[in-house]
Amino acid sequence: MDRLLRGRKISCCSPPLAALGLVALLVAAACGSGSTTTTTTTSSANVSEAQRLVKQAEQAQTSWQPAGEKFDASKARGKSIWYISISLSIPFEQYMLQGIKDGAATVGATGVGFDSKSSVAEGTRGVEEAIQARAGVIMIDGFQPQLLAPAIASAQQAGIPVLTANTQDPGPPLPGYPTGVVGVATHPFSTPGKIEADWIVADSKGNANIIYLRSSDVPVITDAEKSGFLTELHRLCSSCKVQFVDVPTSQWSNLTPKTASLIRANPNANYFVPDFDGEVIFMVPGVTSANAQSKVKIVSFNATPSVMQNLKNHNVVAAETGGPNLLQGWAFAEEGLRVLSGMPALNDLNIPTRLFDASNIDSIDLSQEESAWYGVGDYQAKFKALWGAS
Repeated sequence: MDRLLRGRKISCCSPPLAALGLVALLVAAACGSGSTTTTTTTSSANVSEAQRLVKQAEQAQTSWQPAGEKFDASKARGKSIWYISISLSIPFEQYMLQGIKDGAATVGATGVGFDSKSSVAEGTRGVEEAIQARAGVIMIDGFQPQLLAPAIASAQQAGIPVLTANTQDPGPPLPGYPTGVVGVATHPFSTPGKIEADWIVADSKGNANIIYLRSSDVPVITDAEKSGFLTELHRLCSSCKVQFVDVPTSQWSNLTPKTASLIRANPNANYFVPDFDGEVIFMVPGVTSANAQSKVKIVSFNATPSVMQNLKNHNVVAAETGGPNLLQGWAFAEEGLRVLSGMPALNDLNIPTRLFDASNIDSIDLSQEESAWYGVGDYQAKFKALWGAS
């Protein structure tokens, strides 16, 4: 299928969809191995701007504060926040659940996790279990809420508010969400995409040949990240080439041989951009097996410790964008506690994003709790003060 993006024609083809059965919702999503190439030469001014933006993104977030006004979270005591994760096998998701549990516990509430294993049916079952357990609030992660609409309707009928997590950029719930969805907990996914494009333009001096790996089964997240990436890439480097390959979350474990095959099939590709670090852990061995460590650079999002270690070791990973993952989990607890306390959900949780690369990775102590990498200070104390918790 052909479509136009910012005046440029991009060819896309739709591979068979796995696990989440998002056929109707993904018809318009970009996927497959389409590519876009233009002939305009990148100006030095564009590269200079990319370099300026990279320097800005590398800085620590020393003035960070949690979003929202102070409130009495003691009203949530004895209540529970159920986190219906799209897949608890993903390290990022484990951080989200841990942050929810730790944050909720400070006011006597409980965080409960459910692993949906990338399955809508399992996610539905998780919501049903939460309803049976009389959850205080249900947070559905990664799935477009429309896919779980009957379960959300059951929660609404039971008087249990539902939050959607990691399904859009910050803001109010998107049009078309089931009426039981009262708010959103999320990272600004377009921001890392934009920063990754800035870094590649600066690093390549406008000579990038990119393979972008997108997981079409979580389209709202990946659409936002991809849109941020493409918009910025076209703005700063219209001559840079990018090809899209669809890798649903259920297929990430196959990325070691797939990455090697992509390198062999695309010998001029010099940057690989997977949506998430959950892919990187399988891709690095693929680059190594193809003996392409000297020509292929991976740029990704989440800044999980194992991938950050590859960056520090100069092992294929060349740049990482991320937010403090445990802080984000605490911010998700914040959203849940607000709803449990009878307050409206926040539209923006103020999750910071930082870029890590060769210029600052040596100053990062990976043995520290990862919030220290961002310079956000004692975020737990800041949240506790906001909630009136001792």
